[in-house]
Amino acid sequence: MIALAWHTARARAGSLAGSFVALALGVALLSSVILALASTVGAGGPPRWFTTPGVVVSGPDSVTITSGAGDDKETNTVRTEGSRAVPGSLVPRLSALGADVVVDYAAPAQVAGAGGDTLHPWAAASLHRYTWVSGAPPRGPGQLVVTAPTSLRPGDQVTAQTAAGPRGFTVSGVIRTTAQPASYAAGPVAARLAGGRIDAIALTSHERGDHFAASSGALLARVTALTRGQDLRVLTGDHRRDAEPDPDADLLSVTAALLGTTAGLAGFVSVFVVAGTFAYAVAVRRREFGLLRAAGARALQVRRLVLGEALAVGVIASLAGDALGAIIAAPGARWLASVGFAPPGFTARFTLWPLAAAFGAGLLIALAGAWLASRRAARVRPAEALREAAVDRRVMPVTRWLIGLAALGGSVPLMAVSGHSHSADTAALFLPVSILLTLGFAMLTPVLASPLIRLIAPALSALAGATGMLAARSAATGVRRTAATVAPILLTVGIAGSLMAGVFTFGQTQQAAAASRITASTMVAPGGGPGLADATVAAIGKVPGVSAAVPVTDTTVYVDSGGSPEDWAGQYVPGPALPSVKKLPLVAGSLAALTGTGTVAVPAGSWRLGQVIPVWLADSAPVSLRVVAVYADQLDLDQTMLLPWALRDAHSSAPLASAVYLRLSPGAGPGTGQAVSAAAAAGGGTVIKASGYLSATGAQQDRLNKLALIAILGMALAYTGIAIANTLVMANAARKQEFAALRLSGATAGQVLRMIALEAALISVLGIALAAAVIAAVTGGLRGALASSAPVLHIVIPWEPVILIALGCLLTALLASLAPAAVSLRLQPVELARAPE
Repeated sequence: MIALAWHTARARAGSLAGSFVALALGVALLSSVILALASTVGAGGPPRWFTTPGVVVSGPDSVTITSGAGDDKETNTVRTEGSRAVPGSLVPRLSALGADVVVDYAAPAQVAGAGGDTLHPWAAASLHRYTWVSGAPPRGPGQLVVTAPTSLRPGDQVTAQTAAGPRGFTVSGVIRTTAQPASYAAGPVAARLAGGRIDAIALTSHERGDHFAASSGALLARVTALTRGQDLRVLTGDHRRDAEPDPDADLLSVTAALLGTTAGLAGFVSVFVVAGTFAYAVAVRRREFGLLRAAGARALQVRRLVLGEALAVGVIASLAGDALGAIIAAPGARWLASVGFAPPGFTARFTLWPLAAAFGAGLLIALAGAWLASRRAARVRPAEALREAAVDRRVMPVTRWLIGLAALGGSVPLMAVSGHSHSADTAALFLPVSILLTLGFAMLTPVLASPLIRLIAPALSALAGATGMLAARSAATGVRRTAATVAPILLTVGIAGSLMAGVFTFGQTQQAAAASRITASTMVAPGGGPGLADATVAAIGKVPGVSAAVPVTDTTVYVDSGGSPEDWAGQYVPGPALPSVKKLPLVAGSLAALTGTGTVAVPAGSWRLGQVIPVWLADSAPVSLRVVAVYADQLDLDQTMLLPWALRDAHSSAPLASAVYLRLSPGAGPGTGQAVSAAAAAGGGTVIKASGYLSATGAQQDRLNKLALIAILGMALAYTGIAIANTLVMANAARKQEFAALRLSGATAGQVLRMIALEAALISVLGIALAAAVIAAVTGGLRGALASSAPVLHIVIPWEPVILIALGCLLTALLASLAPAAVSLRLQPVELARAPE
């Protein structure tokens, strides 16, 4: 039977081409995304900053929570966005070990025209290899070395925006290095600008040559013994990278999350399209199976024949898909880097296991789709199969009913859960809800199609007469063909439209909620640097006519969530002054009590007023804070803590304000605005209306959302678009006998083509209508989920891209239907009737 399967596969190569295309492109989609996703693992590589020292001592940079006891004991660890400082008392003790010691400070500093945003002591340049481009090391406190590429030259006067305020320097030299870009100054200057905070201590053995490795090992042992019992990390080898400034670490996490979502959608789309295509390819061959059964073939033999063909096509198509996926993965990864969703230089590395996984998935999907269809074909008696070749009957098996109803039913609790979940969790539910709704409607299409066609048929008949009536009847009788064509259209428009509507509704509602809190008329934002220094904030606050200048510093905090560390958004704020520029929905306590270093304000539902809670700060330091204010758990405040301003400096490597909210006196005139602008500009800040700041922030967020949607949906939509064309080409290729009957009954070729065009348009409208139902259900569920947590609700349906995608589906359906039909109709009716199926 395997030999017969291979023979029939070769004989029906044209009809199996559709299955081959669907599977090959599905595997290509899967393999390319999984290759890029696999490339995010272990992308760190060897150290770039600490390349020469053998041992690096750094502060801890993780939060560990242990819960349970005995066999139920569980430990969970997450890496924090920063690390704790190394105690200065350790320096003399390490210096006594007889090794070269470099104390590395990383002061926040932004120099216009220079790369990087940190300033280090010149001694830290010895921690990695470099070459001179021009100039010399800094000889005094007012000199600075910058890294290439840069437009700066020795002798140039520059201003560095630091945590201590603006500082003037003269460029003394330019170096080229493979380490992260940074600026270098004299050691005492770097220490002072860093506030004495030691980022790391690097030790290098005096030994060289053959004795270096042994000496480094002994040094490591001595350093480990010296620091035993202290909360410090002693790093060597590639682990030295863990102590480096790594601006790409968070971005790589974003890349992995984005590609993970893309992989999930790619998997669903591939399964959906490939299984449907193989099932339809088997369904249109019912006449052939009937003949085989009439000739004596048993049901088992028919199933083995179909599975053998699926295996032959599956192996070849999966191999082709893997080859194509390996080719397109790298350009896709580079695009992510070019738009800022991946670190510079990120690419997809060739790895065997993603290709093997995609190959296996493709083969499994092909066999599963063919097996499900072959079971139904093999169960039908020969005469019944021949009779059903023209008109589709019993197109809704029990399994299809169960899958469709289960998918629709499963979307209901997910939408209900979203109404009681955190904002990030609500956003994460958009995709699975859309997928379940799409799957449910697609499975029930054979049931839904007939009443919808009957509803549209009178209008179609009135518009196009007998041709329109014939198109409607053809779509109604060929339910399998109609359902197979509607499915990719529903998938394309439904997933894209609902996901875009969900993302933009959520984003703009969140932005509107945040805007409703701000009562300040003016804001000062960093002009491209890491933040605003306290000295700049103080200078702005002293301008006549400014009644309040309230700084905030964004950060990350970590809380115990059921035994696992969970990251929350945090803001350091001067509590007593905050109500003058922001209106928070307090339900208990007062922000006036948010002072000192042991207080916190939290959203309702997590902790109660007066409770002392454990919190880990961005540098991994554990603190116990007393709840002094509780505010409503609304969309823009969800999983957000307000921390006292006095707690910031001791736990931040960059103690800078993220923004400053200004309240001007009623009598403030133009002179006040000019003075504020001058004070802000001196500190690297930009004055902007609060509404303008929010608009700019919203526009940037919308841009990121659009790019993220392109990354998630781009290749999947291209694939489903090809699937629409592929399914229609397959369907029309099997209708030659039908076209011949129409021609022999007196219809002209033009009339047949018009009927085909109307039928394709009708089927496209059905798919778009079902997709509209999916979009409406998602936005309706989102409205219910956000109603109780958003002070302002904005339902956003991006009509323009949705309409363009729908029109693209319609155009694809028309072209894919008319092109093969036009080729077939070039034959004379008698020749067309004799054409093999």
